[in-house]
Parts: sequence; structure tokens; C-alpha cells
Amino acid sequence: MRIMALDVGDRRIGVAISDPTGLLARQLMIITRTDDSSDIQEVLRLVHEHAPGKLIVGLPLLLNGDEGQQAQKVQAFCNLLVPFLAIPLEAVDERFSTATAREYMRQNSRRKKVVAKQHDDAMAAAVILQNYLDEDLGRCI
Repeated sequence: MRIMALDVGDRRIGVAISDPTGLLARQLMIITRTDDSSDIQEVLRLVHEHAPGKLIVGLPLLLNGDEGQQAQKVQAFCNLLVPFLAIPLEAVDERFSTATAREYMRQNSRRKKVVAKQHDDAMAAAVILQNYLDEDLGRCI
């Protein structure tokens, strides 16, 4: 089953998708945020196009595990999105996903100036999704 992941930020939403076996995550795209209605329509378009069986949304918890202001914003977006989805939505801890994505991009780029200008949102979504897939695989073994 394919799984799609979102890294919801104030300006952009990173999107990632798994392979059909649910083992590997890859970056899909970045949605530039305009307003909640348009953003939700774009997410729904992608869900329709890629037909995942589940949607994962990264929840940016504070280091102590509590929900801060950004996590509350993500929860509010999810609450708007859920009524339109025909698939389950699951919020997952995304602490350190952006830092991991930036480090991966830095290590795998030959030109450091290019990395500084790239947006890491889709890579962060892929990190969130790969962590989720790896944990799920660990539960099955």
C-alpha cells in the first residue's frame, strides 16, 4: 500500500510518497501555501492522483514532547482536511525531520550554495515517511 506524507509549514507543504510496497519513501513535490482552501484542494488532488491508502502528517512537537504553536497550526490544518479524505490520516512525531533533511541535502550536494537556496520541505516529508515506514516494518518483524 502506498502512503503519502505531508510536512506542513506556514509557507510550504512538503509532500512525499512511498513505493507501492510501502518500503521506500521519495520526495514528491512542494506545495506553496496560499490559503487553507486552496492548499486542501491541492492535497486532495495529489491523494486522488497517487491513490495512497493512508496519509501521514508530521506533527512538530517540542523537544519535551508537548505540542507548541506550530503543532497546533498543523492540527488545525488536519482538522480542516480530514472531512474531505476517504483515507485515514495519522499525525506522527516529526521532531528533527527538517534537520535530518538539511543534513542529507548538504552531504549529497556537490555545490553548497545550491543547498542553501533549496527548500527542504519535500525532503523533510520523505524523512518523516521513511521513519514511519521503518517503524512499521520493525513492528512486523
